[in-house]
Amino acid sequence: MYQSFRNTFNIRVIFGAILFAMIVFALFLGILWTARGKTNPSAPVTALFSIIEAPTGTPITPANAPTPTSHPNSTREAVSPGIAINIGDFVQVSGTGGDGLRLHVTPGVSSDVDYVAIESEVFIIKDGPVDSDGYFWWLLRDPYSEKTLGWGVADYLNVVQNP
Repeated sequence: MYQSFRNTFNIRVIFGAILFAMIVFALFLGILWTARGKTNPSAPVTALFSIIEAPTGTPITPANAPTPTSHPNSTREAVSPGIAINIGDFVQVSGTGGDGLRLHVTPGVSSDVDYVAIESEVFIIKDGPVDSDGYFWWLLRDPYSEKTLGWGVADYLNVVQNP
């Protein structure tokens, strides 16, 4: 058996097989080289883009100045809620110094904070005002999300037209 194997696979057969494989590989590369697509000389490419200007600030309607009123049985002066804010109005958060307006679950500073509205965020007034903890609170809802709902202090709200 060893003899027939040796007669079948001698040194000439092995070198011939290697030479044949190299010729087939060279032919394959030649076919691939000639079959590749012709490339056109490319012209300089310029980027196409559109500049979108940043949105302008929403105009703020000047709020009426709160008028202090005194109550005969109270030691602190109460401030009446802003007359300019009504249920259904759009209001914008302003004057927080970048800290944002905390929207509480119920009106009052001791209530849980459900959401923090960023400066210039716009809301719709749904209910209020409620006088609690020395502040007037309005129920605010995000016009784009039914889930964002909470009570915010009127001191940081300004009525806006056509948000």
